[in-house]
Amino acid sequence: MMNNVLGIKRIKIVILFMVLGIVSILVSCTQNEIIDYDLEIIETTEEVTEEFSFEKTNSDLNKKSNIVTKKVKDNVTNDTIKEAIKTRTRKPIKAKGIYLPAYVAGKAERFDPIFENLKNSDLNCIVVDIKDELGRITIENNSQIVKELKTTEIQIKNIRDFIDRCHNENIYVIARVASFLDNFATRQDKSMAMVKRDGKLYKDNMGYYWLNPYSEKTREYIKQIAISAAETGFDEVQLDYFRFSTDSGMKKVDFTDEMTGGKTKIDVITSLAQDIYLEMIKRNVYFSLDVFGSIMNSYRDQDSIGQNYAELVKYCDYICPMVYPSHYANTTFGIAVPDSEPYKTVLNAMQTSSNVINNARDYGSHYGEVRPWLQAFTADWIAGHIDYGKEEYEAQIKAIYEAGYNEFLLWQGGGVYRWDELLRIDDLNKKAEIEEETSSQTE
Repeated sequence: MMNNVLGIKRIKIVILFMVLGIVSILVSCTQNEIIDYDLEIIETTEEVTEEFSFEKTNSDLNKKSNIVTKKVKDNVTNDTIKEAIKTRTRKPIKAKGIYLPAYVAGKAERFDPIFENLKNSDLNCIVVDIKDELGRITIENNSQIVKELKTTEIQIKNIRDFIDRCHNENIYVIARVASFLDNFATRQDKSMAMVKRDGKLYKDNMGYYWLNPYSEKTREYIKQIAISAAETGFDEVQLDYFRFSTDSGMKKVDFTDEMTGGKTKIDVITSLAQDIYLEMIKRNVYFSLDVFGSIMNSYRDQDSIGQNYAELVKYCDYICPMVYPSHYANTTFGIAVPDSEPYKTVLNAMQTSSNVINNARDYGSHYGEVRPWLQAFTADWIAGHIDYGKEEYEAQIKAIYEAGYNEFLLWQGGGVYRWDELLRIDDLNKKAEIEEETSSQTE
């Protein structure tokens, strides 16, 4: 019996040493291959001769001395942005504008009345699609990938004339790119699309396909569209749907380790924003990003869709949170039905914006301005909703001013606005400015 016990002990000891040996080998191998995104200080033994690229697979990084962390890359990019911005010759404006679909902007019978109303209002900005939610490129585009994919369906025939007409009336023109929502390019090149584990294209519950932000060709596609818009003469390029899909079906999408290369959703979205922002600065064009209002202080939402509010604001001129009261769940901010209380909802949202940015602020970084999207539509699908008109527009604008902001964009998906009410809303803005000035003088 004693010999058996000793034999078993010897076997256990041998197995233990074997396990320890295997672990030692694995640790030795992985130390040279893992990118440490959280490492702040790196001692390099030789000069790093090339910029870090998220495109590199872990196996390409064989020497720890050559690892460049995400934090270091972000710091270098921020320094580059701060220097590049100094070369800008155009001055920013305080934009107060409306959204127009390309099919509205491109038809004289629809656009002309809007244009006349816009000239007679205190609004000074138009946001127009150059890539819409379906994925159609709506203007002439010089991108080679666009030509290859044949995704162009021109809806504004002479975009330069359109821009010149707006500029002649001092109207600021923003090119909107519905980035990753796309029913065209996804079906032209499957390698650019989100694909489920069963090999089928991912489609959300609204019937839309999505481009995959992890795809190198997808990122280049979005970048080329933005560059082409900048070179066409737009004052600003704005990326909407610059995120991953929120649909529950995303659980079925095949995000392999080989595809992601260790990048999180936030990593890949932020990295593309950095790259495109630098391209826009080079071309003396402003750059903005649309984001969900809910991501401001919800880490779960940030991780889910890849939008980190406090980070993205560093890599744009304007971050544009969609603070539509209808988009907030009941009881948010302690409000029973946020849609029915536009002033309280927007005020709380914008105060949250200030708090989040200020609490995370790194004073060595560049920070963009905050320019929110406001609700100019009635959300009749919500129980307890209210009709949105002049009073509701003014309530939201009042909240913007009281929160310390003075720019906004109004969203109505079909470009159908109540101009008899829009023509008068800016009186409230002027009143707010006067009250603010008087208050500061009194103090």
